[in-house]
Amino acid sequence: MKDAIGLKGVVRYKLFGPNGELKQEGQGCNIVTTQGDNYFVDLLSDAGAATIKLMAVGTGTAAVAKADTWISGSASGSAATGWGTVSPVTNSGTPGNLQLVGTFAAGNATRDSLTRVGYTNLNPSADGLGTPNGTTTFLIAHGTLTPTVNKGANDTLVVTWDISFLGA
Repeated sequence: MKDAIGLKGVVRYKLFGPNGELKQEGQGCNIVTTQGDNYFVDLLSDAGAATIKLMAVGTGTAAVAKADTWISGSASGSAATGWGTVSPVTNSGTPGNLQLVGTFAAGNATRDSLTRVGYTNLNPSADGLGTPNGTTTFLIAHGTLTPTVNKGANDTLVVTWDISFLGA
């Protein structure tokens, strides 16, 4: 007998103005990439350094896909201004659920027409790709921001990503 297991993600976000007022919120879809599958196997096997370190956003319009290796229309900018910090929570009140909360503070990822978000375990670098050598990309999951987000310089964007481990 073979049990099936899968991952399902839901991306939710909230955009806050400079005074903390809620300006916009929404929800989008998610796909775990091939690299993400391998990441979770690595994580569950305890064989590697799999800590999720950052989220990045983009303005892409192409559909998110299993083979994606980086954010569509990456708008991450540089290490100093473009990344969202990530706080993983092992159980968000739902058994079998991992919750990641990414925060793009005022001054970070300031951009109109944000439509994509993703997370990785790479360190941010000066090239804005989150890569140690400027060429390697590693995207664990790629999701959509719906409706489109226009993030002002004084706004804070909080992205909550729920990943549910699904049994047979």
